[in-house]
Amino acid sequence: MNYEHARRALEQLILDANQLGDTTNEATVRFRLIDSLITEVLGWDKGLVQVEKYDRGEYTDYECGSPSALIIEAKRASTHFLVPAGFNENICRIKTLCESSPGVESAISQAVDYCRQRSVPYGAICNGRQLVLFIGARVDALPSMDGKALVFLSLADMLQRFAELWNAASPAGLIEGNLGRLLKGTALPPPPLKLSARVTNYPGHKNRNPIATDLQILGGLFIEDLANAPEIEEAFLEQTYCHSGALSQYALVSKELLRTRYSTFFEEQAGVSALPATNKKGASTELTADILAAGLSRRPILLVGDVGSGKSTFIRNFIKVDAKAELKNAIVLYIDFGSKPAVVTDLRAYAVAEVIRQLREKYGTDIEEKQFVRGVHNQRIQAFGKGIYAELKEIDPIEFKKKEIEFIAGLVADKEEHLKLSLEHASKGQKRQIVVFLDNVDQRPPLFQEEVFLIAHAFATNWPVTVFVALRPETFSLSRARGTLAAYQPRVFTIEPPRIDLVVQKRLRFALNQLKEAGTLPGIKFSIQSDRLEKYLAMLIRAFETREDIIELIDNMCSGNVRRALEYVSFFVGSGHVDSQKILSIIEHGGQYVLPMHEFFRAVIYKDREHYDPSDSPFANIYDIDSNDQKEHFASLLALAFIEQAGQVGGSAGYVERDKIYRFLKEVGFQPEQVTGVLRRLVEKDLVLTPVALKGDGEDRMRITTAGAYVLKKMSILFAYLDAIIVDTPIVQSDTRQQIIDARDISERVARAELFLKYLDDSWAMIGGDAHKALDWPSLSASAKAQLLEVKRKTTLAN
Repeated sequence: MNYEHARRALEQLILDANQLGDTTNEATVRFRLIDSLITEVLGWDKGLVQVEKYDRGEYTDYECGSPSALIIEAKRASTHFLVPAGFNENICRIKTLCESSPGVESAISQAVDYCRQRSVPYGAICNGRQLVLFIGARVDALPSMDGKALVFLSLADMLQRFAELWNAASPAGLIEGNLGRLLKGTALPPPPLKLSARVTNYPGHKNRNPIATDLQILGGLFIEDLANAPEIEEAFLEQTYCHSGALSQYALVSKELLRTRYSTFFEEQAGVSALPATNKKGASTELTADILAAGLSRRPILLVGDVGSGKSTFIRNFIKVDAKAELKNAIVLYIDFGSKPAVVTDLRAYAVAEVIRQLREKYGTDIEEKQFVRGVHNQRIQAFGKGIYAELKEIDPIEFKKKEIEFIAGLVADKEEHLKLSLEHASKGQKRQIVVFLDNVDQRPPLFQEEVFLIAHAFATNWPVTVFVALRPETFSLSRARGTLAAYQPRVFTIEPPRIDLVVQKRLRFALNQLKEAGTLPGIKFSIQSDRLEKYLAMLIRAFETREDIIELIDNMCSGNVRRALEYVSFFVGSGHVDSQKILSIIEHGGQYVLPMHEFFRAVIYKDREHYDPSDSPFANIYDIDSNDQKEHFASLLALAFIEQAGQVGGSAGYVERDKIYRFLKEVGFQPEQVTGVLRRLVEKDLVLTPVALKGDGEDRMRITTAGAYVLKKMSILFAYLDAIIVDTPIVQSDTRQQIIDARDISERVARAELFLKYLDDSWAMIGGDAHKALDWPSLSASAKAQLLEVKRKTTLAN
């Protein structure tokens, strides 16, 4: 059940309820209102709802879940639930509700008895328009009738507080324990302070030497500057663009999961046939053929890809390189929605204004120029001359001319209609096709993206143009679910990420070639000599060609996001954590510098900080905890391990139901609120994803990403990683906490990591159930300790 669908169902239920009176009996209320509230609004599958369930001589009206998680007792419409005058709280004591609403006490008491008898945690009473939720079978010492209730006094109240209703009483909400946490008002004890609280000026700023500062400028070139320099744009695209199609050989998830990342969604969920936009040789022939076909069929072409998958670069390469021949004589208009307009109501006007501006500046066609306007509206102007002012032409030519100018001004005043006719005039007169690309829509909120699609459809339908629009898969999914795109059958092409290692290598080679040919790079002035830059770039190229551990890190942690991968490279180049003077000195003295993995890793995980900062670092702290429960250090790793293993069976494209994850983690000793926090962090850091990357609580399935797999199998035990995140990890054991200090010397840092590993081993020993079947921590710990021994050995040799 989709959250948005459920909200729309509630809106419809309000309309249906308005047709029923207060005297409606219980049977009608149940059939017309409560059934819909449970299945359509709260999202309970009909197969998981039992009606009139018999047990020990008693019948319950509704039991939801398997096993039952919620009992709902139905009441006739005239049974109103009231709160005291002036009471404006959403949660109130059950006794307060009973005192204000005669007859309600017996209803709640009955539901509570059913919950206790059948060991069902939650209960509710409902009269079709009002809903009261409470804890039925409590496990603490408090009597259920002395507890609290979550109250919705009308359907309109439910709509206004729909997120609260959904989070409390939907299947996913109950699984996560949201209702219990809300009503109990209790939480697990917080963890002790982190080491970061004892570090002066945390997280600090890492200073750079002059060479590193120059190199930092060089790093920025990889993401924006080189790619956007107009004087070398075509050469840049020809030499650096990587077509998708080849699957990564470094990914730590199965190639089948990578292969089906889009096809599963579009074919099975969206009901749309999608084709890849590129292959190993370039743009697909179907796409280039569609430049003309889409214009004839009057429908837009969707270019769908994840954030950072390279949609903008694909469009630029398509225009400048792959479809250069097809677009040679075309009028190509590119509208960037990345930052403008500010509000959604201005989108259409902005698009129209951009087309007018580009026609004038790029193609010399001013649609407001006098002769052009007369050419566009020639027939209507001729008709005007034969109309009611025809005789005025002879009687008073000057007045007639004024009337004609006013008439023409009125035609031009309707900008969109005038633009449409102008495009038709230009297309026919110049015999040129017009192609419009709407890009960077995915950087805006979903409402913007939907509106841009509607604009694209209107343009394609009414204008003589072929329209391409770039969207994210999740926007396409949401819009189909809401109905925005349901009525349309657009042509869909998917843009899948290219091989990350090839993208990095090609960009570095291009920068090196530019430096060799011109002695500098476009628009950039360096104080560092160009030959030293050349040597530094050559070292980087060699690293990304030969250091498989570095390539594996970038390839997996970016999860197909090209922009993110290039950011990792830019973090390294010019980092204060890298001794760039040492690197250049070794090279200039005839040596060959082999970039070690830990040096690259430290530059990325710290960025510009002196210490690891989880709010700024691209890498999550997998050992962080929200409570004073030492076992929780392993909750994230266990969740990743379980999702990976469970996703390998059942033909579910790697997805695992959220309730299975909750059940597993509960069996090994974690509370629902701990699991909720863990899963939220995993999604936020892209270590797991929900279908088409939707980050809403309504999504009930999860799949491990390449980043999640890398963290699970590799990063979690790297010395450089443990050394970084120790400062951000609460240590529950007081004696260990006192020994873990801010260490700078390498020998002290190794000793601190050894102490931290021992603490983790102790924490693992506290976990029960089948945890060992999902995660082999002893083997991971042994590998980490072996790394520490190797670091010790190298440190000894260096000294």
